[in-house]
Amino acid sequence: MSENSKRFHLIDLIRGIAVILMIIFHFTYDLDIFGYVDVEFFRPGFWYYLPRLIVTLFMFSVGVSICMAHPGKIHMRSYNIRLAKIGIAALIISISTYFMFPKNWIYFGTLHCIFFATILITPLRNRPWLSATLAVIILVLEQTKYAIPFPQMDHASLDYIAIFPWVAVSLLGITFFHLGLHRFSYPQLYPLRKIQFLGKHSFLIYVTHQVILYSIVYVVYQFTKWISQL
Repeated sequence: MSENSKRFHLIDLIRGIAVILMIIFHFTYDLDIFGYVDVEFFRPGFWYYLPRLIVTLFMFSVGVSICMAHPGKIHMRSYNIRLAKIGIAALIISISTYFMFPKNWIYFGTLHCIFFATILITPLRNRPWLSATLAVIILVLEQTKYAIPFPQMDHASLDYIAIFPWVAVSLLGITFFHLGLHRFSYPQLYPLRKIQFLGKHSFLIYVTHQVILYSIVYVVYQFTKWISQL
């Protein structure tokens, strides 16, 4: 069996954990929108750092995945199909949030970053040490006045994930793969298998979960509002 035809449990587990944390975060955000909770998302604290952890897990998986899917020659058909799915989903998110949240619409979020990061890291997928070096340089520069700039609009986007420095996390994923760490095995306990299942379907969950969560909270809000007026 070839490398790119295998599934590695650890990577599915990482994605699965990211999915669970993402659902928790977005459900809390939806509850906040309708006044069920009062959470500060834009100041340092748990709810500020949680989405950054989620993005770290997803962006790291991007680097590992590009190596697993294309260890040698790029399979252009599957590569382009995947990019198209991500790009279209990112565009849909921008358009939908523009109408739903005009003051906080997403113009460059996680999927946008994954789309362009995938393109940038593809030529480096077989260069683990160059990838690691570039990642360190990007992360170090980010802490100085020489940080690589990236366009940012004036409004506070619901999800703003700039290529720099986040592409560095994907570059580290490449190094992680070439060190063989993605092969790490562990007991396939029932809870872990369920999390891995979520990881296998992370893209589908990513593009659909918020619609479902928001709809549920909205319906409950309208119902309770109607009940209170009786």
